[in-house]
Amino acid sequence: MLAGSIAFLIIGFAILIYSGDCLVRGALAAAFKTNVSPLMVGILIVGFGTSMPEFLIGVQATLAGKPGLAHGNIIGSNIANIWLVLALPALIFPIATAAPRMRLTASFMLLVTAAWIGVTLVFGLNPLIGFAFLVVLAVYTLVAWFINRTDRTEDTPADLKIMHTPAWRMVVLILIGLVGLPLGAKLLVEGGISLAKDTGMREEIVGLTLLAIGSSLPELGAGIAAAVRKQSDVAMGNIIGACIFNILGVGGVVGILGPRAMVSPEFTAFSNWAMALAAILVTLVIFAKRRVGVATGIIFLALYGAYLLGL
Repeated sequence: MLAGSIAFLIIGFAILIYSGDCLVRGALAAAFKTNVSPLMVGILIVGFGTSMPEFLIGVQATLAGKPGLAHGNIIGSNIANIWLVLALPALIFPIATAAPRMRLTASFMLLVTAAWIGVTLVFGLNPLIGFAFLVVLAVYTLVAWFINRTDRTEDTPADLKIMHTPAWRMVVLILIGLVGLPLGAKLLVEGGISLAKDTGMREEIVGLTLLAIGSSLPELGAGIAAAVRKQSDVAMGNIIGACIFNILGVGGVVGILGPRAMVSPEFTAFSNWAMALAAILVTLVIFAKRRVGVATGIIFLALYGAYLLGL
């Protein structure tokens, strides 16, 4: 019923925001206790952790013999991460891009995006390429952790408060975030689908909007929480880490589990290039050390609207 659908949406959004805040607080506590840069924790704990829905969708779709769904999930999520998930929190609080080594991290994301486009255009995905993706992801994680293991930022009073979070509470906060974000996203998507059916919206429109965005909602929840807490390093690390993990992690597993599969021309002719444009634009913003504020957020949202219209 209509009232039930709206209730699902409200509850799902509340869980999403609360879980995102828990994950950010837990991740920051881990960063301060281990003296690791918030950018690194944002990439590994928040970014990789919030990409679990994409990972599960990719595995399930591949095992069900529908690799096209898995490919579309990877590409669509990366586009939504930059043009939607990064843009919306920026409308609340500007997100700085001047963290140490953020340029290097963005360059790696851009390189990974280019590799995805080249591989899918020429070879498609196969177990050998999938294994190579996972090896690159493992090496990147180790190297990035070693390079960024020291936090060079100055602790604010709010940071000092989080620093004194007990270890058990830090673990609980991270677990609440990792479990609650997918749950909140699931409730939001189910509520949206139900609402669409109740209002007579076409299923095609639901698939291109609610379902495409649904798997990126955990990143959105974490991004909003990081923006509210003015933790730009975590907010940017969340986006960059999710994009890297979607291609190398999810793409790697999809390549290994599924038979050799060429990516649909529908993706290679349009969405792949939209993903490349999104990656290039956010990298340019980072290299210019410009904040992602209201103006940039509006431009990114307009580009995302144009992308959906193009679909």
